[in-house]
Amino acid sequence: MSELRASDIVGSWLLVEWRIDYPDDRPSAWPFGKDAVGLLVYGADGWMTATMSRRERTALSAVSALQADEAGKARAFQEYLTYAGRWRVAAGRIAHDVEMSLNPVLIGTRQWREAAFDGARLVLGAVEQLGAGLSRHHRIVWRRP
Repeated sequence: MSELRASDIVGSWLLVEWRIDYPDDRPSAWPFGKDAVGLLVYGADGWMTATMSRRERTALSAVSALQADEAGKARAFQEYLTYAGRWRVAAGRIAHDVEMSLNPVLIGTRQWREAAFDGARLVLGAVEQLGAGLSRHHRIVWRRP
């Protein structure tokens, strides 16, 4: 496919893999495990939402999150990622303008994703700067349901 068009990605996508690669000799990492689950939705109206988590999440210590212990709440945060906002395609990349997020650090940011198709799969990528000249590359693969 020569040029990424918004119409090519509108709709729902299921997570195949979220892998992080390092430019040095460190092994790749899978933040939520190799069998993570996720849902990515791009609406034709310019809104999007992304959710990813461990397949087997740790149960809370109580039936209500309000009653759960702090350690369990922290684990729930570590095992789940979700954000939503506006999206657009620009120069072969996708911009996610985050308006809501489980992680408050993301709110108000623009998250750029390199985007390409590998057959019927949508492959999103992003380089994360870690400081001191260090970085890592996120590769997130999605498929249609």
